[in-house]
Amino acid sequence: MKKLLLSFILLISPLAHGDNLLDVLDGKADSDGLAVVKKESLLNALIPYPTAEQNIFLGFMNEQKFDKALFQWPSAFSGTSFANSANGRALYGYLLYKNGLEVVGVETLFEAKPTQVNKRLMRLWQGLMQENEDLWTYTNVQWNSQWTDVFGVAAEVTILSRRFDKNLPAAQWEALLRKTTKGTWERNWSEWQYVTSLISEGEDVKAAKLLKHLQTVTENNPVSQNLMNLTAARLLYQNGFLNDAIKYYGKVEKKSDYWFEAQEEIGWSYIRLGQPQNTLAISQTLLAKDFTADVGPETFYLTSLAQLKTCDYTELSKLLKEFRNRFQSKAQRMLLMQKTPESQATRKLFSLLKESRTQMPALGAYGSEVPRYSTRDESLFYLVQREKKLAHEADVARKLYSSSLSGGTAQVGFQAKMEKFKKAIESRARVSYTAALGRMQELAKQEVQEIGDILKKMQIVEAELIQQLAMAERVIEDTQGKTASVKKGSTGSQAKDTVQFPFEGEVWFDELSNYRVDIAKGCQSGKEKKL
Repeated sequence: MKKLLLSFILLISPLAHGDNLLDVLDGKADSDGLAVVKKESLLNALIPYPTAEQNIFLGFMNEQKFDKALFQWPSAFSGTSFANSANGRALYGYLLYKNGLEVVGVETLFEAKPTQVNKRLMRLWQGLMQENEDLWTYTNVQWNSQWTDVFGVAAEVTILSRRFDKNLPAAQWEALLRKTTKGTWERNWSEWQYVTSLISEGEDVKAAKLLKHLQTVTENNPVSQNLMNLTAARLLYQNGFLNDAIKYYGKVEKKSDYWFEAQEEIGWSYIRLGQPQNTLAISQTLLAKDFTADVGPETFYLTSLAQLKTCDYTELSKLLKEFRNRFQSKAQRMLLMQKTPESQATRKLFSLLKESRTQMPALGAYGSEVPRYSTRDESLFYLVQREKKLAHEADVARKLYSSSLSGGTAQVGFQAKMEKFKKAIESRARVSYTAALGRMQELAKQEVQEIGDILKKMQIVEAELIQQLAMAERVIEDTQGKTASVKKGSTGSQAKDTVQFPFEGEVWFDELSNYRVDIAKGCQSGKEKKL
């Protein structure tokens, strides 16, 4: 009788393999008494034969109770093949994202192979990322062309441009550039990366043509005009077009982070043009103590060469002493940072970078205690921004953990699993913070190396000073009675109504880069020629 009843039930209501029991019982009956099964949902497609615990999970998902679904995940899928499958990682990542763990969610998705993820599930991800494109800025994932097919070229450009550990070849940037759309952010950023790659590979003419075009782009251009002008000036300088280089260097605005570098490189241009008096005029601004945090040791070396060429031995002796005083203490601070990167100055810098990009003056007195380029180091900015995002997600994880104490499953060992989950999220934030400190150590190491390299050159300058002083009597004898030539400076304001007054040591903003130096005798002892 039981066998007959069972056969009858199967006959009138056949359950296809994989039919959901709740769908069958909730379905409408037709005139023949057969159940009409609901259209298969995405979750049914992913989990066709759910267990009891998985049915609880599916119920929470259908009700969009994502926090409870997250609590249920270990009970439903721990130790299953689905949890480690492409669909499992994509679904779990989606669940994390919906609980406010966005970076962790995206990085969990990238543990899967995109071609193996259910297309309907992937479309959900596409919708999420279209609404939150900035999230690509914080993620640390391995990209390939299959992900470009899913999320587009803009995401690919963002990810690839943040591979700070290696420079992509120009050919790869060219291929990426061809996939972008004119007028978009990704097109302009790819073009800039292409320019810098071409320069590093010695393709200066090709780089200059692209750079000239990029300078005309005003919409969706992520590269500042100041940086592009500096780059153009450097291209001209390294190809020997010194006067033209000076013009482009002069276009870099005083408010820019790149202004001090531009001024220093103007000074080098004048040295190569045989105009040391103009180099001295430029360095008059750069050597002011007000700019100690912004100016590196090479400016001192540049100035020392100009002073040697003009036989300004008194000022050169003062410069050598100032170099030792300033950079001995800076080297000691950078060596300390290499050993102990966490400091008040570092914390101040990180707090500024978490808000937005910053400049050295914002650090105040801490400016001289951090590496010179730390305020505009792209790698450091990325790491600090990522740590900020992950620290926020760690707070979310802690709140989820607290919520799970009352709202989670009754399964034995559940709290231990949630504790492990919380610690894993917190660990990601700590790793990113540690990486940011590591970047500070690397920048400090680079600055110590720079100081050491310039110190060796300054020692050669000092030796040359001693030698020239020893030969001073011969110079006097050779030039005695001859008419001294005058080197007129060409820097500063060229206006006819310019008011001129001697430098008295105080720095005024309007005076910056507006000094002029005239050399009457230089390395000669003869009388100055009357003009």
